[in-house]
Amino acid sequence: MLRLRRLWLRSFRNYERAEVVFDEGISAFVGANGQGKSNLLEAVYLVATGRSHRTAQEMEAIRFAETSARVRALVSRRGRDEELEVTLSANEGQSTTQMRVNGVPTTRGDILGRLPVVLAAPWDLEGVRGPASGRRRLMDGALAQLSPAYYFALHRYYRVISQRNAALRTRPQANLEPWDAQMVALGVRLTAARADYMQRLGAEAQGWFSRLGGTGTLRACYRPAWHGQEEEDIAGEARAQIARLRADEFRRGVTLSGPHRDEVDLLLDEGLLRAGGSQGQWRTAMLALRLAERAVMARELGGSPVLLLDDALGELDGERQRRVLQVDREGQILLTATALPEGEAEARVRVFSVRAGTVAEGEWSRRFEPS
Repeated sequence: MLRLRRLWLRSFRNYERAEVVFDEGISAFVGANGQGKSNLLEAVYLVATGRSHRTAQEMEAIRFAETSARVRALVSRRGRDEELEVTLSANEGQSTTQMRVNGVPTTRGDILGRLPVVLAAPWDLEGVRGPASGRRRLMDGALAQLSPAYYFALHRYYRVISQRNAALRTRPQANLEPWDAQMVALGVRLTAARADYMQRLGAEAQGWFSRLGGTGTLRACYRPAWHGQEEEDIAGEARAQIARLRADEFRRGVTLSGPHRDEVDLLLDEGLLRAGGSQGQWRTAMLALRLAERAVMARELGGSPVLLLDDALGELDGERQRRVLQVDREGQILLTATALPEGEAEARVRVFSVRAGTVAEGEWSRRFEPS
């Protein structure tokens, strides 16, 4: 069983200090806009993954006029308690991120997977209408938490691509064979892992889409740059593409094939989702994919990841909101909202009032409106 038991914040966003104790089931952080609800979920995501999902510069999360911020979490995992900690520091133009597990300094690769999380947020819509990089993150975010080996292969792959691109730009007749060999070896592993994951995700997605009230057939289809049923086949296709595109790569100074150019097609009734449908259908589809992601991870991990719903209910109608809150009787769900849907049973949701960087457990209301 995976469980987030306690969260401590110090000088994080608009929180000077805060402590939250969690139970199983649903914890709802309710308050007006701008009070710090999303900051709490950002803190959970940061301590779980070593990265913020809201900014590329984690130092922006340090409270105004402070030089450091700290997030700590007490986690139960495999029958043992672990303490995860991330400290952000900014001094004299220098910024650092330090991570610890049980007080021992560690790296992001080691902190990933200790508190598995699945995040659904309003900007998930970019996964439908935005560039392919957002849809690749749909695969990589889950796989990095499931497999340290995948995370390290992904990290090394992008480093090789960066070095290979530099060679293409600065040395017109560079010998690329050392970079090609590494790119193929790492890229084949990524492609095979993504194909396997997307097959499992696709098997879950339609069921969740229907449970959330979606109509039609939802499919998530992996379209790799390098095709093949077995790793040997993928490697052969990779080498053939590299040879065929060599001249174009030297002209353009960029690597033109590989997993960094993979695509995921989101289809509704066999048509591209981004080309049709309403925003409501897009939101329902992306939420279904996140719930499918959670189901796939739960099956592999033997316990449900913590589900983070950052304002994911706001654009859904009341019936779909209730369906989301009924998705799972096991594990933990942390959600933010300005109000809760009517008709939910008191026993199912633990409500916290969030106001100006303070958190307090509130009393249940069918329509909780903070004063």
